[in-house]
Amino acid sequence: MDQIRLTGVRAVGKHGVLDFEHERAQTFVVDATLFLDLAPAGHSDDLRDTVDYGAIAKGIVAIIEGEHVDLIEKLADRIASMILEYPAVAQTQVTVHKPSAPIVVPFDDVSVTVERSRETISAASQVHHAIIAMGGNQGDVVATLRDAVRSIDGLASTQVTGVSPLYRTDAWGMPDGTPEFHNAVVSVNTRLSALELLRGLQRIEADHGRVRTDHWTSRTLDLDIIDFDGQESQDPDLTLPHPRAWQRAFVLGPWLALEPDAELTGDHAGSVAQLLHESTDRDHIDEIADDWMVGGSVGDGIADHADDTDNADDMGESYSAIDASDLPEGTAAAKAAASASVQSGPASRRAVISLDSPSTKAEQQFRMAIVALDGIPGNQVEGISPLYHVSQLDGLPDKMAAVMQISTRMGARDLIETLGNVEASISGDLDLDLIDMEGVTCDEPDCKVPWPTARNHAAVLAPWLDMDPDARLGKDPVSFLLAMAPDTAQVGLLTDNWIIGGEL
Repeated sequence: MDQIRLTGVRAVGKHGVLDFEHERAQTFVVDATLFLDLAPAGHSDDLRDTVDYGAIAKGIVAIIEGEHVDLIEKLADRIASMILEYPAVAQTQVTVHKPSAPIVVPFDDVSVTVERSRETISAASQVHHAIIAMGGNQGDVVATLRDAVRSIDGLASTQVTGVSPLYRTDAWGMPDGTPEFHNAVVSVNTRLSALELLRGLQRIEADHGRVRTDHWTSRTLDLDIIDFDGQESQDPDLTLPHPRAWQRAFVLGPWLALEPDAELTGDHAGSVAQLLHESTDRDHIDEIADDWMVGGSVGDGIADHADDTDNADDMGESYSAIDASDLPEGTAAAKAAASASVQSGPASRRAVISLDSPSTKAEQQFRMAIVALDGIPGNQVEGISPLYHVSQLDGLPDKMAAVMQISTRMGARDLIETLGNVEASISGDLDLDLIDMEGVTCDEPDCKVPWPTARNHAAVLAPWLDMDPDARLGKDPVSFLLAMAPDTAQVGLLTDNWIIGGEL
């Protein structure tokens, strides 16, 4: 098989087992051999028939400069996985050199070599769809559930794709005085196996003080896999689907709200809608908020007001939305709740939003922002671009960049304000900009649409074009603007499946 070899790709990073290696950067050198069929490129002389080894080199540098790992074995594996995301590459050999390794005897070099092929990663690359039920009745439950959603989204190779409204559930069948529960359901796409996902959820439970005793007790946090690709399993460690889901309205109700056409498999198979209708506890749950993921900080009003309402119907009506006036004035939470209100009527518009950050946690920041924006009522994520690396000049740190497209009922000014509040709620130098909105032109200090400099920035145009090859900015095709952009050489594709790809 033909080969492309990259040797001596050099960058500095903070990798190693010892404590000081977490803080002090050192040099790493990478050699990579790509195995692929170069005959098409030899005939056509077209870059599209081979791989852009310049982009791969930038990807290697980004991984070295990125998140800390203890072992260069892990670093090599990450680089190999990145290379195999290029469809033309069938196999790769990656060697990571650590010439400054803390070894107490004289040495010239230490290195690790890994070989990976598409066959070795095919099982790991399969994407699964899972439904996870969440609940709790101890402590600040709403804050705990919000943090659990973020933690689930932070699991390796896992992306939260939907969050249900929040429900209040009577503690029926339990001793008098037992606090009521709050429940929700999230959907995820993941490359983890069902048991790997379960172990991740159990770690999240433990991090929030959950101690498992029996099924009928109060708890800080309960996370259960309800469905995993519709699989059926009698494994004692994980029964699929969840054996009691079919009769639990506090699972079925949120699940139906999230996925109206959902079906449950197994011995009690049926539509979730019909199962909910037949459940004996359906009168013991009430929806209390559909925007609870962006409702503010701890004590934002959901749990605090529960005791003020005696009637379940009143409660469901009172908390269909969170009132920003209940939040501390001037906080990011209050601004987010205020700006998330839909003021532009029922019509939805397409909006394109850019994401960029110089942080080594940029990928995680982007995913958190996407989940937050998708969780706002009236918003729906419709497209997410590949992840790009942006080389900076004048000594500035390099950045990661991506573009997303949403349909939204928010006006442009409200959406811009909301983007600012999402930025404020996520630590790091995250930058979110409204690049374009269907049918909207605005040139005011707090509302500039289309974004004035977007047509000159390849960091916006390249991912946008990958997401939508027919995209236009005003009257100009994005493909034309990208060809004319002065910084095109500074931008390179890292991966097209970053949303669920790899550890954060």
